[in-house]
Amino acid sequence: MSTQIATTAPETAELPIVLEAIDESLDTALAIGLAMPDRSLIDATTRNLVDHLRALMAEDLGFDKDPAVRALFQEGYRILDLARRPSAESPHFSAYQYMREVGLLTRRFADVYREMQKRDVADG
Repeated sequence: MSTQIATTAPETAELPIVLEAIDESLDTALAIGLAMPDRSLIDATTRNLVDHLRALMAEDLGFDKDPAVRALFQEGYRILDLARRPSAESPHFSAYQYMREVGLLTRRFADVYREMQKRDVADG
């Protein structure tokens, strides 16, 4: 598994899944603090999480076999809809909420991916 990932590349389906990088972005997005992070950190973290989410959604996670995974994908398509994403003009708090929403969903996808990796190791 590669330890480098280009988190802003548009070809996310070709990116390797690097769980450590996903976890780092999740830690940033989901950390509880007394003050909201700077908008530039929110925007950068959101871009990373969107790329991680797209890469995870490009994996075969059992969409055809598992209704729970299918529902997860439906939520993924909904949250990635460009009309839902905050713009540069969106309020700071809206961007923060979106980052956290993407983070929570990315965590759920990463958990499914981790579970599948454990099964593959146990089967192989």
